[in-house]
Amino acid sequence: MKLAEFLIQGQHLRQQNRTLAIAYFEQCLQNNSLGDNAESDPRTTARVYLDLAVELMATKQPDSLQRAKNLVKQAEEALNHHQNTDREQEAYFLYVQAILALELGELSDVLSLLQAAYEAYGDNLAGQSLTDDAIGLYYQHINDWQSALMSFERSLSVRLEMEDEGLIARSYTNLGQLYFLSGDNSQAASLFQCARDIAIANSDNFLRLQALKGLAKVAIADNEWQVTGLLIQDAIIDNQWQSAILFLKEAIALLKEPVDTIEIAYLYCDLAEALLGDRQIEESLICIRVDVLPRFRDYQYLKGIAIAKHIRGRIYVHRILEGLDSLDEDAIETAEDSLLDASISFEQLGMMNDYAKTLYDLAGLYQTCNSSQFQYQYQGKSIRSLELALSVLDRIGMSHTQLASQIEVMLNQVMRGSF
Repeated sequence: MKLAEFLIQGQHLRQQNRTLAIAYFEQCLQNNSLGDNAESDPRTTARVYLDLAVELMATKQPDSLQRAKNLVKQAEEALNHHQNTDREQEAYFLYVQAILALELGELSDVLSLLQAAYEAYGDNLAGQSLTDDAIGLYYQHINDWQSALMSFERSLSVRLEMEDEGLIARSYTNLGQLYFLSGDNSQAASLFQCARDIAIANSDNFLRLQALKGLAKVAIADNEWQVTGLLIQDAIIDNQWQSAILFLKEAIALLKEPVDTIEIAYLYCDLAEALLGDRQIEESLICIRVDVLPRFRDYQYLKGIAIAKHIRGRIYVHRILEGLDSLDEDAIETAEDSLLDASISFEQLGMMNDYAKTLYDLAGLYQTCNSSQFQYQYQGKSIRSLELALSVLDRIGMSHTQLASQIEVMLNQVMRGSF
């Protein structure tokens, strides 16, 4: 099989699902001749290693990440033994090295690798835009929103010039995620919807999945900000929660175990939040216990376990608020333990935005005791949690977000004793 044929087939399968793409790349490796040709193409050999590594990284599973590291090394060896390696091959190798380092949290060399890849691509617009996407993700990871925006917009500009709808939609999902993280939910929703429309028109399941995930997160966030503390208000529009639930169920149906296990667990986390917002509290707790935690624990995926514990803690608080659990020290301690476990993990893992959210939810838990005999026992904890949350957001440059505003409102209420 020649390189061009391999790239076309690989791209097509990636648009369908990751399981098919990985199976195809694995088959290419098992076949020594990489097709029916008597001799394999060294360039194709290296590309198989790298493309398979990219897909394995995306699973986020520890064994797959280790294999991806090995494949990148094998690709390097294949390229070193091939004297006619061109600049595009070198550029893609540097790009994959960078996203592997980003996935592993080894950030020191990521930007230099990506800048080298960008230069190596030269006049290759598709390669430049791909690299700009990764540069944007790097800046997003370190909370440099303006630099991330510049990279994503530069990528989109190139793709608009190329008039490639699929690549344009990928830029929309990247920009949508950035706007969502920075608090502009309206702009994020518009971008995700445009990406979804393009994905459906082009039968691209990968893009459709990214758009659905984004639309669900926006719907959940829009409704959450209508919550004062952790109390569910009548002003929340129930059909928005239902929309989020439908988006998530549609997204889950596009994935396959075991390759997508961690991504499925993440989607079930979002589904648990949507069910909670829709007042399906028991169903939300079952979702965390049955569909989320076992999947994350199977792979000892610490980030996911922390997120699940955070949501579980919020569910326990809602059980108190809805009268499903009595407001006593046992119920308070159960919710507090789950939220504290999550907050400790978030801080250790460097997930500072999630850390601030959990501190906010801890304060909300303590405020449920405002009209009980526990009021003075927890008021000080509530103030300390909120002040720490604001400090965390200030450190990561997110002191002007909607979350920060919500925290300030609650802090003022607590300080006035008027929560």
